[in-house]
Amino acid sequence: LLALPLTWLIIFRYIPMTGVLMAFEDYSVRHGIFGSQWVGFKHFIDFFQTPNFKTLMVNTIGLSLYSLIAGFPIPIILALALNELSSVRIKKYVQTITFMPYFVSVVVLISILSQIFHVNYGIINIFLKSIGIEPMNIMGTSEAFRHMYVWTGVWQSAGYNAVLYIAALSSIGPELKEAATIDGASRFQKVCHIDFPGI
Repeated sequence: LLALPLTWLIIFRYIPMTGVLMAFEDYSVRHGIFGSQWVGFKHFIDFFQTPNFKTLMVNTIGLSLYSLIAGFPIPIILALALNELSSVRIKKYVQTITFMPYFVSVVVLISILSQIFHVNYGIINIFLKSIGIEPMNIMGTSEAFRHMYVWTGVWQSAGYNAVLYIAALSSIGPELKEAATIDGASRFQKVCHIDFPGI
């Protein structure tokens, strides 16, 4: 019984880890992973000493923190809101609509964004022209990149993550809410004191 799962684990989880060795070698295609010359931390030291290292590190940490701050509460709020809907039909409909962006590939997402924000024929700039405002090159500004990157990621993953939180909410026993109702708790108090900690 263990032969098939162990084979899968070794082939798809452990064998690919040999590629990590390339970071510590002067990798040569001719010599392969195990035949290339070992250089230790040389590549890491070279990277740390490049003039762009500080900028790269600040940008990476900044994007990660921004993504975490923006992306963490939204799926929880969405899951709590969906959990409170009394209509099962509307709940399933909203859940499906919010889950669908998860299946949109990054390439398609960038194409959609470039169509929406294009300088000449993008929907946003056409609207701005119609109200007398000069078109803006939103996709060409470095200030807009961080926001577009983070919020498109939130849009893509919010529905999927909400499904995970809804699964956690479904494991909360109904007797807790019944006891809270008897004690006179409002709907909002139940969400704050039962659902939110239960996630």
